[in-house]
Amino acid sequence: MLRHLLVLLFLTGSLSIFSQNQLDERGRKTGPWKVEYLNGRTQYEATFVEGRPKGEMIRYYETGAVRARMMFDSALDRSYTKMFYKNGRIAAEGWYLEKRKDSVWTYYSELDKSVRIREPYLDGKLEGEVRSYYENHGISETVSWKQNIKEGPWKQFYNNGSPRLSSQYENNQLQGFYKIFYADSALKVKGEYLDHKATGTWTYYDESGKEVYSLDYLLGKPVDIVKYNQWIQDSLKNYEVATEPESDQQYE
Repeated sequence: MLRHLLVLLFLTGSLSIFSQNQLDERGRKTGPWKVEYLNGRTQYEATFVEGRPKGEMIRYYETGAVRARMMFDSALDRSYTKMFYKNGRIAAEGWYLEKRKDSVWTYYSELDKSVRIREPYLDGKLEGEVRSYYENHGISETVSWKQNIKEGPWKQFYNNGSPRLSSQYENNQLQGFYKIFYADSALKVKGEYLDHKATGTWTYYDESGKEVYSLDYLLGKPVDIVKYNQWIQDSLKNYEVATEPESDQQYE
């Protein structure tokens, strides 16, 4: 009796194994699939119909922890995906449409699960305002995108919600005004960019609003190197990091 039971269990297991990872007459994945890493742990498991996943697909790390859960709507060729850190906490979630990111994707902190970034997508490209957040849910930064290129306002904020930085992009390059503020919204730095390079007069203010320094730039370079170096030295003496415009060059 025991021998017959063992044979039955063996045959049942064999049928289960052979019913997985099948291809149809056109060479497309069909039915339940389970793919493994070299260490024998599951890499992913899903059910396929005519080569497309149907229902839920689960992907795993090599450690065995869940890496992603994807719920497929095969009729519309889209899936809602949740990605996870190795510690099991959610890392990101959003839609894929025809294997490209679509609509709003949300990204979470691994430490406290708070929302840290929200990105809008259209046809797999960033389209709209990307927002970054502090752990208290306040907005830390907003950047406008158009077809995966920075285009429009760029703003940063202090934790209390007051503005920290205000500028704008045109075709992925800083263009026009550039302002930095103190936490009480008083102006700290004022300048301009031309084709992503500092240009014209950059003015620096103390917390009372008094002008304390000004520097002229041309094509991203300080016009007066001696004055520039003196400004750096003065900033260091005051234990204050100098806020200078972005530049591709360093000056001794």
